[in-house]
Amino acid sequence: MSATSIEAMINLYQRTDCPFCWKIRLALAELSVPYEIVNTSLGEVHPEVQRLSPTGTVPVLVDGEVVIWESGVILEYLHTKFPASKLMPVSPAAGAHVRSLHAYSDKCVGPALRDLVFEKRSRPAELWDTQLIADSEQRWQQCQGYLEAQLGSSVFFGGPAYSAADCALAARCGVAEAYGTGVGGSYPALLRWYERIKSRDSWLQAFPRSFIGSRE
Repeated sequence: MSATSIEAMINLYQRTDCPFCWKIRLALAELSVPYEIVNTSLGEVHPEVQRLSPTGTVPVLVDGEVVIWESGVILEYLHTKFPASKLMPVSPAAGAHVRSLHAYSDKCVGPALRDLVFEKRSRPAELWDTQLIADSEQRWQQCQGYLEAQLGSSVFFGGPAYSAADCALAARCGVAEAYGTGVGGSYPALLRWYERIKSRDSWLQAFPRSFIGSRE
């Protein structure tokens, strides 16, 4: 749950529209784990984040004496810490599939969308580099084709249960939609998955309060 609690042990240093942070909020909401948020702003040099993380970037999760500054490791930690977690399947093959899709979200989907998001975030519409945006949209289309094939007839990317891959990919799709290029109708399985994701309580709890520079 995203509401703060004075009894919460976990603190999450984050930026509300950052997809790396968004996926952690989704995981915490799915696990019904109370936590406190420490918000940062785009471009801010936050002293605690600088102290806690060698990269100086968010998210950073602090659980008592435990400090984790990499989003994938945070998801693994949450899965291990909370025994009822289904973020990672038990089967080695299914677990590898989920972890691979999580990596695809960070290493392929994120870079595909980066130029589009950065361009729209940093400039007024009349100054947008439309070719840069179109190229980014094309890469995003290719990612959607890959994800459509990976999803197949499954309910979630982890199979029947919501997983870490769903957390990561939901955040990326949410960012794409916020910047005017959501999941397309040419990918019906992916679109049905995204609609299911958006109907979950975790989506409502984790949804960003704002998107910096989004004008769509």
